[in-house]
Amino acid sequence: EMLKSGVTAVLDDAFFVPSPSPASIDAVMQAYADSGIRATLALDQPNVPEIDKLPFLRDLLPPALRARAAAPPIMDSDALLGCYQHLLNRWHGAAGGRLRAAVSCSAPQRVTHDYFQALDDLSRKHNLPFYIHVLETKLQRVFGEERLGGRSLIRYVHDAGFLSERLNIIHGIWLDEQDMDLIAEASAVIAHNPICNLRLGSGVMPFRKLRARGIPICLGSDEAIADDSVNMWAVAKLAGLIHNITTVDYQHWPKATEILDCLLRGGARAMRSPVPIGQIAAGHQADLIMVDLDTLAFTPLNDLNRQLVYCESGSSVRMTMVAGRIVYEN
Repeated sequence: EMLKSGVTAVLDDAFFVPSPSPASIDAVMQAYADSGIRATLALDQPNVPEIDKLPFLRDLLPPALRARAAAPPIMDSDALLGCYQHLLNRWHGAAGGRLRAAVSCSAPQRVTHDYFQALDDLSRKHNLPFYIHVLETKLQRVFGEERLGGRSLIRYVHDAGFLSERLNIIHGIWLDEQDMDLIAEASAVIAHNPICNLRLGSGVMPFRKLRARGIPICLGSDEAIADDSVNMWAVAKLAGLIHNITTVDYQHWPKATEILDCLLRGGARAMRSPVPIGQIAAGHQADLIMVDLDTLAFTPLNDLNRQLVYCESGSSVRMTMVAGRIVYEN
């Protein structure tokens, strides 16, 4: 679906059920290798009991469920780090550099401090993107009030020394002004998932406040499980529309060029690729798509940027090329 709709690269914060293993990692990465897409994979696996991930859960659950929720996680830190070592040794830089590794703590309240530190060390050593779901829901704001002495989860990550330019902060809906200032200071990226956020009733990310601070934004689906699709054209369109309800001043609404900037350069920034991607320029990878302008989305053709964001669905894509190789055609 991604290649057919013109997606050349994917950041995959993969959640393995019930847990990752070398065999399952190999299966995912081999599929990416065979498809020809550019892919960067992390292992989204918490390592604390379920009962510690949400405030009030210990008090709300009946005894039988409380015991189940307090059970230790399926994999401990050493086992998870062993899977990361396999991912790095076997796949990082494979397929001519098209396949790469990233790290993920899932969310800061879902892992121990020591495991968080170990992931940050891996990210720094290998210059890997670090995926972290932060303040997606209002309850995660409450978590900071109840469990972190009134600090937000962003403040907690900052105080622990883990807020850096390598972070992909996924969602960032319930950020406050101080959170946004800290993110801007660290040059971290925010991954905006507007369809998922509405699908789950989570809220609306403060797009204009983040852009005003110069914070890089990329666009995502948060996987088909939360979006019902991985169509980035639909994501781009909703990103261009949902923020119109946040102010009556249309001059502060997202412009089509801003949405394309998030879709292309924001995505390239988030991937931390050692070879430049995200634009057509000398020295950049030939990650290209061909769009047929003789289609309904572009008839009549009067504003290419606007029509790419608001009219195209992926059905006009005729060819997708990754690293100079055609991987989808007609």
